Amino acid sequence: MKSLLLIIFGSFAIFPSLVIAKITVSERYDFYDIYPYSKAEMLDSLNNKTPISKNGEKFHGYAYSDVKWRFRWKYNKESCWITSVNMTVDTKYTLPKLSTSVDGVNEIWNQWYPKLVDHEKGHHKLAIKIAKKIDNSILLMSSESKCSTLEKKANAIAYGYMSELDLMNLEYDQHTNNGETEGASLFSYL
Repeated sequence: MKSLLLIIFGSFAIFPSLVIAKITVSERYDFYDIYPYSKAEMLDSLNNKTPISKNGEKFHGYAYSDVKWRFRWKYNKESCWITSVNMTVDTKYTLPKLSTSVDGVNEIWNQWYPKLVDHEKGHHKLAIKIAKKIDNSILLMSSESKCSTLEKKANAIAYGYMSELDLMNLEYDQHTNNGETEGASLFSYL
């Protein structure tokens, strides 16, 4: 697990404050086994074993990033302000695992598989980018007269960025044709 700690000094309205931001990043893997005994069986084996399907289309790899935020505030009689933000990005990759060792199959696998993983890690990088935007935006919020207003505004900012992440992932897949332009399509190696 990686952790990034940022400390930002600033002055807000009438009072100085110390604002702390922390982003914790983790990656997990869930593998599904495939057993091709020839190059010709590789694509069928992947398509038959993959648990990843969207709109009837099968995919060989997937990255799901769970981005969460938590913030704290302080208040006095006149205002409420953010004092810390903690972000987590937990990405779970679903990927195939080659469970046979066959000449030809291994050669193709070694060319293709790292590119599939790189494509899925591209989605993870987008989640980290959005987490940083959420973090920065919440840290830079102005104080509010009510903490409930501050909380609603901070969450609205975060949810807005989460919608942006959905669009970024969609555009990334469209731009790369689900990784094909990056070499993540097995069909290109067969």
